[in-house]
Amino acid sequence: MNDVSLRAATDADYDFVYNVQKTTMWEYVEQVWGWDEDAQQMRFRGRFDPAKNQIVVMEGTDIGVFAAEHRKDDIFLAKIYILPQYQGRGIGTRLIESLLKEASEAGKPVALRVLKVNPARRLYERLGFEAVGEDEAFFMMRYDAMRATPGQEF
Repeated sequence: MNDVSLRAATDADYDFVYNVQKTTMWEYVEQVWGWDEDAQQMRFRGRFDPAKNQIVVMEGTDIGVFAAEHRKDDIFLAKIYILPQYQGRGIGTRLIESLLKEASEAGKPVALRVLKVNPARRLYERLGFEAVGEDEAFFMMRYDAMRATPGQEF
């Protein structure tokens, strides 16, 4: 991971963040709700806050987006989108493990939600997240360092 880093997003990253989100999530959103490009762009425009996003950089190339919200009772993993050509290299795993270590040191659990049709759920389960709730589209998952099995805590 020495060649992978995070940098703060800026307003200039708007198109990159939207395109990464679209590239990585289109298939799953399409399966659940259908993809309406105009609606997706409008929703994104209303929610994009560069201060809440970090750009994943590998060897000087922007390859993804990461966002974690530090809340009162937990840390919420809001986004981890890695462009397809960089997936399968352990980048997402390392970013999540780093967040789990940070949460463990702070004595906080990590929460996330994942579309039921998104195979990323298997990664989260492998890292020790457990489903703690669900609705029609999402599983709500949680990693609690205090309940992690030996060797699983980061």
